[in-house]
Amino acid sequence: MPEKKLQDLLQAILRDDLEVEPSYYIAKVRTFEETGVLTEKKGLVVTMSDGSEYQVTIAKSQGTS
Repeated sequence: MPEKKLQDLLQAILRDDLEVEPSYYIAKVRTFEETGVLTEKKGLVVTMSDGSEYQVTIAKSQGTS
């Protein structure tokens, strides 16, 4: 799955509008810690229905509380 498709899917999920991207679905979501990603950052490893895998790093925006 191309990165743009994952971006669109995550946007649809956050908007609660999965009808936008019905052909792809998230098969598994694990934390960096659970998967052994060697970083101190927080994030998720997302495995898609076609087997492609993505890392989503969680970073707080500057200037927010």
